[in-house]
Amino acid sequence: MGTVHSAMLVQIAAAGRPVELVAVADRVPERRRLLAATYGFARQFDDGLTLVKETDLDAVFVCTPTVSHAAIVHAAAARGLHLFCEKPLGMSAAEGDGMVAAIDRAGVQAQIGLVLRFSAVYTVMRDLLCEPEAGEPVAVVFRDDQVFPVRGLHATGWRGDRTQSAGGTLIEHGVHDLDLLTWMFGPIARLRAWEQNRAGVPGIEDYVAVDVTFTSGLRAQLVSIWHDMLQRPSNRRLEVFCRRAFVASEADMHGDVVMQRGDDAETRLAADEVLRRFLAHHPDAPEALRPIYGVSYLVQDLAFVDALLAGRPVAPTLHEGLAAQHLAERVYEAARTGEEVVLAAVPPAPR
Repeated sequence: MGTVHSAMLVQIAAAGRPVELVAVADRVPERRRLLAATYGFARQFDDGLTLVKETDLDAVFVCTPTVSHAAIVHAAAARGLHLFCEKPLGMSAAEGDGMVAAIDRAGVQAQIGLVLRFSAVYTVMRDLLCEPEAGEPVAVVFRDDQVFPVRGLHATGWRGDRTQSAGGTLIEHGVHDLDLLTWMFGPIARLRAWEQNRAGVPGIEDYVAVDVTFTSGLRAQLVSIWHDMLQRPSNRRLEVFCRRAFVASEADMHGDVVMQRGDDAETRLAADEVLRRFLAHHPDAPEALRPIYGVSYLVQDLAFVDALLAGRPVAPTLHEGLAAQHLAERVYEAARTGEEVVLAAVPPAPR
């Protein structure tokens, strides 16, 4: 993720934003030298804490293994640095509570890497679901699958080490999905969950199924899977049935959206049309970046940079990241106990 954010920040700087890549940290010398050479970092460090404590900078991106997020966030807050922290926020919700408290005390801006909120596909899908003729949502089916990310496109060996990661497919990847569901459909009132560990990596689940009921009464099913098929590096499918509409996509950032209204035939919004509609939400997007605005990481990082430059609040904040982590822990609780977990009241189901 450090590589991804570096590439995005270089694009943002080239589009005219006053962004300078000051320093990079990585414990592997070859990696940090490659990052510095590729993206122009002026200084290199072998750990993030030293970088934060010894470098003159305005903001830091925390893209380390989850276990070291908290220490770097606390150090950044102590120095009054703004920060972007990758998800999940910490190793536990309790650790996240302390991180958020430190940020609030320091009064710095802190954004969490819940990148699906910047997805062209999901933004347009949400728009379609809000059309009055669609009627209220009645069912949601969400599948998220990815090759176990110790190899392949997202190869990060530490994800197979419970001392370095907060858990498995749910918290290290599916936390995006939990956040997206609440972003699109509102608070969750109750849930049931099931988990499995078929790969046999201790403490790292590779299958979680969640049945949620929102405070609106809407129900959704989420399945998050880490498998061992290298040619399926990262895939999502979201289907939403409304009373008089159906909206779905196999793309989670840039791609087509399938839709159907009332008695009409199913149609497809091509990726270019999805991007055009998404850009309507971003009239101030730099002209040089508009052709690649379907890259959600670019939109996310530009939002962070522009908020800092304009002196306005960033979004989503670490508070949203903490809420997603607390929700994930309730899912784990439901899977562990086999009992329904109640978070809030829901209206009676329609007859």
